[in-house]
Amino acid sequence: MIDSVTKQACTIEMTGADSARLGGELTFRSTPGLYKEMESYFREDSAVQRVDLSDVTAIDSAGLALLLEWQASRRNGQARLVMENAPASLVSLARLCDALELLKLSGRGGVS
Repeated sequence: MIDSVTKQACTIEMTGADSARLGGELTFRSTPGLYKEMESYFREDSAVQRVDLSDVTAIDSAGLALLLEWQASRRNGQARLVMENAPASLVSLARLCDALELLKLSGRGGVS
């Protein structure tokens, strides 16, 4: 079953019990609504373990903040989210903000 939630210029698809895929522009314009709609997928007891970022076309500091918030919501021994196929723009922004390690990025942006 694939569940899709759309808010302005960003989409998220649940592609399985433990994985999700983000697509479109993860920016100041799309993050407020996306945060409210998706907090249940990334709360403490969520089964989501992986987030595929291969379809993210643009990201700004608000998008980075949202990803950091989702990562920070993992507590009480729960494994951090693995964010796969990060675009180069996200890697550059995370590097600039010294957040690469916090995000646990992997993928197309040159991080492994």
